[in-house]
Amino acid sequence: MLVDPTDFCRLWLLRHPELDLAVADRAIGAGPAELSRRGRAHVLRWLELLKPIEVAEVHSGPQPQCSGPARAIAEGHQLEARLDDRLRDQEMGRWQGRAWSDVMREEEGALRTFFSEFGDAKAPGGENLGEAVERMLAWWGDTRPRGPGKSFVVVLPGSLLSGFTAAMLGMRLSRCMSLNLPHGGLGALDVFDNGVRMATWNVDALHE
Repeated sequence: MLVDPTDFCRLWLLRHPELDLAVADRAIGAGPAELSRRGRAHVLRWLELLKPIEVAEVHSGPQPQCSGPARAIAEGHQLEARLDDRLRDQEMGRWQGRAWSDVMREEEGALRTFFSEFGDAKAPGGENLGEAVERMLAWWGDTRPRGPGKSFVVVLPGSLLSGFTAAMLGMRLSRCMSLNLPHGGLGALDVFDNGVRMATWNVDALHE
């Protein structure tokens, strides 16, 4: 049982639900995508898990795979979802929306560099994860003053969620994949004036 926030802010970080099979093998990046049937079930699961929690604000980026679930959660708590473009996923440049298999065939070297130097390397014409995380940290700098004693829900794409969490915990960005959540996964950070602790992570892991 988690202690309710008092002098700290609890950030409930939710990785967007599973995507439709038609886009599952594509570099979605900051682009839009539809949810799968299982993804829609993830949203229902979130509504159940978060129902007893007093949520002050619900945030997401503009991508429908994040904003749709965020709006559903907000409605369940009589709130309006707060959409911010700084919470969009990493920009993937000319790879965005393309099948990974096509990128591998046509730009194998660049793709291998992207993953071997994950966090620092960019897709051609895109941004690296560090730049995307800096966007979210700027969002958090604006949002944090409202946080003490409250719980905020944030629906995010996976790489941004992991990178932001690593930054908040003082970890190197290259280690952020150790914080990966599955689609529909949920974790929570407690943010104090003098530090951050992981309150819970991937709460459904034992039930999968």
